[in-house]
Amino acid sequence: MKDHRTRTLFLSPWSPLLALGVAAFLALGASPDPGPGAEPAADGRVIVLGFDGASGESIENLLAAYPDDYPTFRKLAAEGTFSRLTVEAPPESPVSWAALNTGQNPAKTGVPGFVRRDFLGGNPTPALGHIIPDDVLLLESAENTPIPVWSKNVTAAIAGGAVFLVVFLVLMIVLRGRFAIAAVVALLFGGAGAWAGATARGYLAESYPRTSNVNQARNFWDFAAEGGKRVLVIDAAQAFDMPAPDGAKVLAGLGLPDARNAIGDWFIYTTDPLEVARPPSGRSTTTAGTVYRVDPDFEGMVQTKLYGPQNFWLEQKLEAELKAMKAELADPTISLERSMELSTLQRTKDEELKAAKREGTSVDLVVTPQNGKALVELDGVGQELGVGEWSDFYELTFELNPLLKVHALTRVKLVSLDDPHLELFVNVLDIDPRKPPFWQNVSTPPEFAAELAHVCGPYETYGWSTATMPFKDGEISAASLMEEVEFTLSWRRNVVKAALERDDWDCLMAVFSTTDRVQHMMYQFYDEGHPLYDETAANETMEFFGKTIRMKDAIPEIYRQMDRVIGEILAEYVGPNDTLLVCSDHGFQSARYQVDLNNWLHENGYLFLKPGAGKKTSKALFFVDWKKTKVYSLGMGFLYLNLEGREPNGIVKPGEADALLKEVREKLLQATDPANGTRFCPEVYVTKEIHSGPHLSLESDMIVGFAPHYRIGWNATSGGFGFVKDNMGIDVPGPVISDNDSPWSGGHVSMALPAVAGAFFSNRKVDPAQGDVKLLQIAPTALDLLGVPVPSVMDVGPIRFR
Repeated sequence: MKDHRTRTLFLSPWSPLLALGVAAFLALGASPDPGPGAEPAADGRVIVLGFDGASGESIENLLAAYPDDYPTFRKLAAEGTFSRLTVEAPPESPVSWAALNTGQNPAKTGVPGFVRRDFLGGNPTPALGHIIPDDVLLLESAENTPIPVWSKNVTAAIAGGAVFLVVFLVLMIVLRGRFAIAAVVALLFGGAGAWAGATARGYLAESYPRTSNVNQARNFWDFAAEGGKRVLVIDAAQAFDMPAPDGAKVLAGLGLPDARNAIGDWFIYTTDPLEVARPPSGRSTTTAGTVYRVDPDFEGMVQTKLYGPQNFWLEQKLEAELKAMKAELADPTISLERSMELSTLQRTKDEELKAAKREGTSVDLVVTPQNGKALVELDGVGQELGVGEWSDFYELTFELNPLLKVHALTRVKLVSLDDPHLELFVNVLDIDPRKPPFWQNVSTPPEFAAELAHVCGPYETYGWSTATMPFKDGEISAASLMEEVEFTLSWRRNVVKAALERDDWDCLMAVFSTTDRVQHMMYQFYDEGHPLYDETAANETMEFFGKTIRMKDAIPEIYRQMDRVIGEILAEYVGPNDTLLVCSDHGFQSARYQVDLNNWLHENGYLFLKPGAGKKTSKALFFVDWKKTKVYSLGMGFLYLNLEGREPNGIVKPGEADALLKEVREKLLQATDPANGTRFCPEVYVTKEIHSGPHLSLESDMIVGFAPHYRIGWNATSGGFGFVKDNMGIDVPGPVISDNDSPWSGGHVSMALPAVAGAFFSNRKVDPAQGDVKLLQIAPTALDLLGVPVPSVMDVGPIRFR
């Protein structure tokens, strides 16, 4: 693969003045030196390794099925501890990691799940529950801005004064005290500096779109740092956008957005004649993808754009100008000539605003076929790729204006060149960890991410690394997915090792996500009972970490990689006095069937449909007759009462709530799958009985716990209802249970907690008298091992070791 660099550096004639005017006060925005850390822990260090989705049950089965494999699992089980890990309800990653990091239940963390109920617009509707995707950072609250946040006049005065003083002093020396000449020239330069300062200040937007975290509880490393211990956290799940005290350095993980401030946008560029939507529109996929039809020239070259974040600065500027024009046009004293002039300008600016919102920022994307390969150029940098090859990282700069830029990383795969057509997959645009935007940091402190990148090179930062969504949408192959898994696990291993090599920590926590991603997607090849299982497809081969494996071996293989990573860290970094804790947020099961909870509620007389309800109204509870409905469902297996005084059209009186909860719970516990007689819901959790805290109202009234192989229906997650066509073509309620025909073939959400127990390992033996190890014990255990008092806000005490 060749690297062709074709960047051009453009220097404005005003660049020297801008540099001189701004450089004089740039240093005022620099971050202070955090100072030395605390002393190392006297009684040994603590290493916490998290593996998303690692299943205690699966590990037990693999140890039995492969007696010669998994040496690290066996070593820890024999010399230390291996057990299943009791997890929290609901068993969803943001909920579980927030609970694990804080030692507190969801009613204290304020993280109810991936999806929560909202009352926006009146009746209950689904909303994202683990992040606030449309948050705004006001400039007055921003830190680490490229220039100090002063008013335009103050900025101009300081910049002009600084330039005047520097030029005057230099000229007085050069001209040997000729005051008049020095003063006149310095005034000219000072004026230019003032203009440059005012111009630079105008490039700062007044507000910045960002994604923020809903977590309201403090993480265990905060208490550790305040107790004088030094903590490094790598890929901290559900812990982004949170302050941390001196002594704690945190690289964010799950929840962090991509460089477009989105939840993992990805792209496909193709010459496929069946695709018709061209840039900048494209065809939207089910998740977060966009497929663009592109057209080559007569030599086969494709020239198009890769679209980055919205140019919110330009949008704000144009909106302010339009607002001012509207106000002036409303003035009754305005002249006809001025009114006509403004009206014409208003139409022009309005079109500019529409274009800005439609296209945002972009960089050039050029694909040039050459000798059976393709030169793929992004933002002026080219890499030569063969069919089936992935690129290295492209380093991209999306410019909002000369001062505000978003730096991003991405990789591409040349899926096909001309057989049958060009297809280029462009992965998520990650925020560049070396240069994150000040309004969306990827680490705390902000420079920590760059410190790691300086040692091990650039790496992905989007909180859901690995291309599961393109595979779920059927736009990439299983082999491409697993290639991405290998890449993600490899760089994360390198980053974690770079952190372990440092000498500034007493406790290190690192989270690996690929165990979760592989199981979500590859159970269809592993579980012969899954509706999508196909023996031929399961036996197709691929390369994975240097060896050829079958698709059906992907899940055992990702556990081998987990075993390898733990083994390397155990051998190289865990000293005789150190404690290793290995944990997960939840376990896994094959998801063969999906359950439409709203259909079940309808069948059992708790939910009623509006007249005329059908597939067109099957989403987001639009089908509900609120005047009759007592219970409804949205989210990952959540049930809500239509409670009077809480829901806008509530009919269940508060005094009747407990009896209704009990009635619904008992019916669900007895419910069976008509196809096989299985009781598909062995556990139902009344939320107020298992959780307590100030944010209990954010949670549902009940959480279902389905049996293994059953998960919440895809339609039901967003508050949907399953309709089918009858013989007359009329929409009628569909079955409660149906096959899961999605490539998202493994799951954990909405399942009973024992079925998705996590995994726990330690190099120390746990006291058997302490009972099952709990997810909520990880945080207090880390503090206890560090000699830091466990705060009373944590729900349980630490693990007791022998």
